Amino acid sequence: MLQHLGVTESNWRDAGKKDANFLESESPLYVGRAVAALAGDAEVLEQTGQLLSSWEMARHYGFTDYDGRRPDWGNLAIDWSVLPPPLVELLRTGAALQLTWLTTLAERGRRLLDKMPRM
Repeated sequence: MLQHLGVTESNWRDAGKKDANFLESESPLYVGRAVAALAGDAEVLEQTGQLLSSWEMARHYGFTDYDGRRPDWGNLAIDWSVLPPPLVELLRTGAALQLTWLTTLAERGRRLLDKMPRM
């Protein structure tokens, strides 16, 4: 990404002039801290089967990136105008397919639960 945007690790924030979305980037350390937080959580089994994002985990466990920031894609107002329209359409299609899949999965889960006896 750094090479693609013509920046280095020391001046990476300059890439925000080309694409403001990039300013919400997170380092590998940030993701590592998320993994470490899970590994150190005595209640980690409660997370089983969950889809976890780095930003939601940072909110929950309170860790930050190496520079003290807490990148949060979940709260980002994405600037779609800097992305090629075919990429935006591909992302839209992927999101729609994912939603269809999740809806199907939820319906199947509900039907299974309806068949199970209550104890």
